[in-house]
Amino acid sequence: MAEIAVSAALGVVQIFLSQRIPELKQKEVDIGVIKGHLETMRAYLKDIKKREHTEGARDRRNKVQEIAYKIEDALEEFMVDVPEHFHKHKFSQALHDVYHKVMDWRAFPRLSSRINDIQDKIRDIKELDSFRTSSSGVASSSRAEGVPDLAYPILKNDELVGIERRTSDLLDRLMKEASKRLVISVVGASGSGKTILIKKVCESEGVKGHFECHAWVSHSTSCKDTCEKICKEMGVPVPPGGKIEENLVNYLEDKRYLVVLDGGWKEDWCNCINILPDNGNGSRVIFSTCRLDLVSKCSDDFYNLDPLSGNEAWELFCKKAFSGSECPKHLKEISEDLLSNCGGLPLAIVALGSLLSTKSRTPAEFQKVLDSLGHNLERNFEFGIMKRVLEQRYFNLSHNLKRCFLYFCNFPGGYPVTRGRLIRLWIAEGFVEEKGDQALEVADAYLKELISGCLVDTNTWDVQGLVRSCQVNNLVRECLVSISEDERFCKVLTRQNFDEYDHRSNRHIAIHDAFTDSLQSKDFSHVRTLFMFGKENFTASVFGKALERFKFLRVLELKDAPLETFPEEVVNLTLLRYLNLRNTKIKAVPGSVKKLQNLETLDLRQTFVSELPKTIRKVHKLVHLAVDKINEDQGRVGAGVFSGIGVLASLQKLSLIKANKNQRIAEELGNLTAMRKLGITELESRDGKDLCASIQKMKHLSCLHVTSRSKVEVLDLDYMSTPPSLLHRLSLEGKLRATPSWISELHSLVKMSLKSSRLDGGLIEALQDLPCLMELQLVDAFNGKELEFRCNSFQELRKLEVEQSDHLHTVLVHEGAMPNLQKLTMRRCKNLKLAPLGLNNLTRLEEMHLYEMSEELITELDNLRTGEYHWMIDHIQVIHTSCSPVNSTYPRFRNLSSFARY
Repeated sequence: MAEIAVSAALGVVQIFLSQRIPELKQKEVDIGVIKGHLETMRAYLKDIKKREHTEGARDRRNKVQEIAYKIEDALEEFMVDVPEHFHKHKFSQALHDVYHKVMDWRAFPRLSSRINDIQDKIRDIKELDSFRTSSSGVASSSRAEGVPDLAYPILKNDELVGIERRTSDLLDRLMKEASKRLVISVVGASGSGKTILIKKVCESEGVKGHFECHAWVSHSTSCKDTCEKICKEMGVPVPPGGKIEENLVNYLEDKRYLVVLDGGWKEDWCNCINILPDNGNGSRVIFSTCRLDLVSKCSDDFYNLDPLSGNEAWELFCKKAFSGSECPKHLKEISEDLLSNCGGLPLAIVALGSLLSTKSRTPAEFQKVLDSLGHNLERNFEFGIMKRVLEQRYFNLSHNLKRCFLYFCNFPGGYPVTRGRLIRLWIAEGFVEEKGDQALEVADAYLKELISGCLVDTNTWDVQGLVRSCQVNNLVRECLVSISEDERFCKVLTRQNFDEYDHRSNRHIAIHDAFTDSLQSKDFSHVRTLFMFGKENFTASVFGKALERFKFLRVLELKDAPLETFPEEVVNLTLLRYLNLRNTKIKAVPGSVKKLQNLETLDLRQTFVSELPKTIRKVHKLVHLAVDKINEDQGRVGAGVFSGIGVLASLQKLSLIKANKNQRIAEELGNLTAMRKLGITELESRDGKDLCASIQKMKHLSCLHVTSRSKVEVLDLDYMSTPPSLLHRLSLEGKLRATPSWISELHSLVKMSLKSSRLDGGLIEALQDLPCLMELQLVDAFNGKELEFRCNSFQELRKLEVEQSDHLHTVLVHEGAMPNLQKLTMRRCKNLKLAPLGLNNLTRLEEMHLYEMSEELITELDNLRTGEYHWMIDHIQVIHTSCSPVNSTYPRFRNLSSFARY
């Protein structure tokens, strides 16, 4: 932790020096000396990394950490007392200088005194030269001796020995012919492979095709939270103020559903299971848990995932430790001793085997590993071995990656965090030393490194295969929490451990269960990061008062908090860089937000904020400004902005903002040349030319979303001669006279969405040669009668969605068209009565979804499936259909795939 603390202090020093050099020279405060000491300390800590285990070395590291904290506190206290200000005019600058002269006169001597005290403490540490050269005489190195370059193993399908037998057993229970809803519990110890087993079963084509809708929920905090996540997974619309449980039950009433509740350990999960309707359609609920006592309360059937047998454990161990070869005879005895520590748990065996695979195949080397793991693991042995293996991997990471990895402690178990959110948090924390455009790339590289090293799991991917959300394995998270507490990095607080909390040690705090009533009883001035999770015990007024104790916060995460007003105390947190109020019920942002002069990220998505204050333009360091609300039609609505938004030159994301609130907005956007993601709504036709001119100046723009003022308002956007070359996501919502000519020049475009365009022709021709287009969504966008995909068109397309093309009666796919298409969705095309011609040409098509379509189309598909031309669709693994509910004699949902299993 000392190395992390020193790096954090160096980050603050860099910021301080970049902002205050003129003042420091004038007042003769030498921060450069402090910076030099910190750099020397960091080099020293790298040298002794895990080599010295004496009390003296531990004491030295603790003292270094204490000094780093004191430096950070001194500089940030000064920045709070003497905040940085921006002035457009020299006159206002002069007034500010006069007004703050007395404050500065007091603050500078106080800072100078504290710096002198810190230098005295540095001198008091014995043998100061050991900061430059380790007293043990070991040469400088950035890697710890004896720590292998080991990738921490997460179980994969091919690594769980006996998976086929287990899969077959669970699949038989799941697909049992029974119309009643069945709840199946999968019971086993942590690390036994419950999640990977359930995933393998649920991802089989027979299961995917058998159920109409699916949801996978991990580690929710309450029954309400579980229902919310199920609704989100299934796309169940929940209007503002609607009852979530009631909406979910109504949605599932006539459907055959599969719900997986992974990692249950609270009684609330049983209550949630009871809410899910038994509709007589053969629905299933799978419930995984380590608690045997929940099984009798919640389930109709259960599958006990026992540890691996001796033979299975040995097979898995040899596969990982010896790359599938047999164990050498001279290592068999010591290997058996090592394996005995794992208790048959696959995750622990894979961890140990991966560690041994990096060692020399000698008894001495294997004995060293055995000695380091110890023999006293009877109590919680799987956690002990996992922690020891994980520690070796952790201590081999760079100091920045250590911080990034430990950061997952803040999130509850099984909590997926989006890539964008995680990266913005890391940047706000100072984990990424690069600035500006480079920061995003470096943070993204950090995440890729953690994922490729199997330290972090990918939860979801986008169409390009890029990470959309990620999380850490639950057993890994337990180990990380323990390491974090040892390192004094992050503390997870609950009601149970709050009274024991030593408030002086941790810079990062994550409060789970969101209790607020005890927060005023302690001093949190040392805390730089605060996460709040859960809603049940959150009191907004109490929390607002408690914020006064978090004077030096840099990061405040309040996503999903039950807030109805913007906490006024937040604006006094002048060091704040990151503020997330997403999915709260706040309705307005106060004008005093201008006091947050260090704020870089402000997330107001899914709130009720309809207008941003005029003073938002005074928050000069804003990089990421996101705001929207969900209307009754589940559509996203932007917020109004006043003139002057163009002065925020650092903005890289601005979405969603209304264009008609400020007639100059389209023109002003041209000043935001660093923009990467832009979302603008309620655009009028007259502003199209100005918007195009502004967009052409945004050379780094990668995502663009534009919505017209109404469905009849024309999006007049055909004015770009040189569109942004890096644009890879484009969404246009509104009437188009013709497909803008510049769209065919977007050679980096990956995903495109057109809504309400109502184009009669020319659309497919404009898009068919785009070399990188992988996903295309057309909603009320094509008004023609025939949709024809010619040979060699759409070479990279993976997903195609066509909805509400009322005049469409023919879809024709030529040989060689869309050779990589994997998923085809058509919805509410009422005049399409023939199956798409040329489906057999789509050889890689895995899923076809036809919803609310004509009865004639469904009949033809059914006949095709059972007739002599069945070969035309036999390769499609999932075919889901439903007729328009009016005058339909067919069931609302049908699975026509030849892979279907009933």
